[in-house]
Amino acid sequence: MMRGLWLAPFVLFTHWAQAELVALEDNELSAVQGAGIGFALEGILFDASQATITINDITNGSGQNVPIAVKEFYLGATGSNKGASLNPVNIGRLSQPFTIGLAKGEDLRSLRADGAFVQTTPSNLSVLEFAFPAMINGAGGQACISGFVGAGSNCSSRASERVDMGVRFDFQVAPNRVDVLNLDVTELVMDGSYLRLWGDSSRAQLVGEARMNIFAKTMDLMSCAAGSANCVSAAEQAARTIYLTNAYANVSLGYGKTQPLLFDVTSNGQFVLELPNPVLNPANPSANVDTRSGVGKARADDFYANVPRTNVFIGNLNFGGTRPGAGQVPSGGYNFGQSEIRGFSINYLKVTSRDL
Repeated sequence: MMRGLWLAPFVLFTHWAQAELVALEDNELSAVQGAGIGFALEGILFDASQATITINDITNGSGQNVPIAVKEFYLGATGSNKGASLNPVNIGRLSQPFTIGLAKGEDLRSLRADGAFVQTTPSNLSVLEFAFPAMINGAGGQACISGFVGAGSNCSSRASERVDMGVRFDFQVAPNRVDVLNLDVTELVMDGSYLRLWGDSSRAQLVGEARMNIFAKTMDLMSCAAGSANCVSAAEQAARTIYLTNAYANVSLGYGKTQPLLFDVTSNGQFVLELPNPVLNPANPSANVDTRSGVGKARADDFYANVPRTNVFIGNLNFGGTRPGAGQVPSGGYNFGQSEIRGFSINYLKVTSRDL
């Protein structure tokens, strides 16, 4: 159910009631800045708990279809009790909207781990950006995870703008075998996430950079379908559940100035994502670049000083057991405690899809 959609153009605001189009003089037109559009979502509620979407045409090595059934999808306001009590939620607001815009590379910024906003995209080119509500550095920020200061207070989304969501995937990997992954997330927010795209003339291809921020109070992953064999009782379901509490991830893919994310498709239809060596010059990639002096050193110094880092943090990781209440740390099972990866950067990465 979608009750409303707010659109907030940044280009020009007109009065809806009895408005007339008025010609603008050259000096007035020069002051208009086309910064794209922003939008917020009001009264959003998805309840597909009784629906199934089946993805076909994925085959194994023998040419057999391996269907993936998507079930039990829901999205609504926090406090949904894993989708049992869904209510609408507003995501974003006019002062902190989702945005789609075209901007110069030198005008875009990314929030570094030390709280500084830095330029990561090349100058003198146009960049298409799809962005979530922004991160805030300074006064006015919201706690990214309620009750957990370790996640920081740089989020712009308020507590009422967080969502609960869940989905179940059934993978039929063999005629008589179905593997299940059931995911439930509470108080999810993705402020500061973005995808930026532009054309690279030296590489003659589409390139970009991406930032994916995920903050959640809890994540529960269950490897069975409730009510199926060995997944009926609460104890059976708990034994096959992994619990994450106070978890977040800041995943950075690409540093546009010297290591853009490369998108490609092979001749046999496989997708390729690549992060090249950040010190190599794409105009002459076979050249031996000396990172101790000159251009190579300048590129390396800039990359290691300013590249947004990847961080993954789990305040509490528990296998098995039960969660006593919403947002609480599970009891029973095996408690691994806190787990984290901080300050991770990628010097080279190539990912290629394969036929099963």
